[in-house]
Amino acid sequence: MDVYGRLPSQSLRGHRYFLSITDDYSRKVIVYPMKNKSEVFDCFTKFQKRAERYLNSKIINIRTDRGMEFCHNEFQKFLDNQGSRAERTNEYTPEQNGVGERLNCTALDAVECLLKDSGLGNGFWAEALLCFTYMWNRICHQSHNKTPFELYCGRKPSIRHLKPLGATAYIGTPRQLCTKLQMRAKKGVMVGYAMQTKGYRIWLPAERKIIETINVTFDNGFNTGKALDPNDSKFYISTESNSDLESEILITGEILEDVKVKSEFSSDPNTEGFDPDSKSNLLKRITWSRQVVPRKDGSRTDIYYRIEGTNTRFRSHNDVKMYCELNGIEYNEGMFNFSGKDPYSGDVKYNEENSNTNI
Repeated sequence: MDVYGRLPSQSLRGHRYFLSITDDYSRKVIVYPMKNKSEVFDCFTKFQKRAERYLNSKIINIRTDRGMEFCHNEFQKFLDNQGSRAERTNEYTPEQNGVGERLNCTALDAVECLLKDSGLGNGFWAEALLCFTYMWNRICHQSHNKTPFELYCGRKPSIRHLKPLGATAYIGTPRQLCTKLQMRAKKGVMVGYAMQTKGYRIWLPAERKIIETINVTFDNGFNTGKALDPNDSKFYISTESNSDLESEILITGEILEDVKVKSEFSSDPNTEGFDPDSKSNLLKRITWSRQVVPRKDGSRTDIYYRIEGTNTRFRSHNDVKMYCELNGIEYNEGMFNFSGKDPYSGDVKYNEENSNTNI
């Protein structure tokens, strides 16, 4: 068990430190972002209650350094009452707590890589940290042939749902909340995995909040995180929520103000030098491809449209129209033919003469 900090950038909720706890047998990692080192005792007691209830076993030993956050009287009395033994390092010998020290260095390196790759700002370091530990517990390490999650929980974890941090996400709006003129999806950014529900944690820039949902579709061809950086933005935290043993923390209801969000096409070097008000120029830079896929039973033929460089499939005019509106692209209905009678498969070129429907 070890504390890392003080970090130079605050998280969305004002955290500057984090407490990492590593199970000695399974090497499962649990982290708690903290605003101050004084929160260590509360985080540990929270972990202790959940871990002992889940495993039906008592904590025997804990190993820490000699930081005052671990050595004060309240902490020691609590351990004595619980019958737990505290193993502390000698002075100026952090290598005796090598597991915790090495983990913190690895976690920080991973956070830097995740933020760099996703394009998210340093203010998302807590999100990246939780995402790292989520994946860390689901990969095998040198000492075992099983993942920490499997050794700790007794079952194999699924990795089919893993997505890159910062991926563009489209959240479906329930029919009960969607009016006739309202879009059926909202554009957001994947910033982690839902821990108290099944799904993902998505940041909605337009609404300036983070939600948990499973009703989401990802566009792996685009990364929206490059336009999102809360370092220069003001924000509120509207609700507090308890941390979870598997998630270490849950952040919900964060409302951010004055977040500047750029169009994902504005940073594309292929569009530099064009008039931003000219949507036809932007559309010419996008290559649509038409795919004709006959069904095996011969009952019908499915028609799909794709954008070059992405894996997203569009199955109807409504899907294409929604995507164009979300990304500021001119929508020309005459370009798209979803009739199975047309056997053509290949690239579809933009024709200005047929541009009769503009959004």
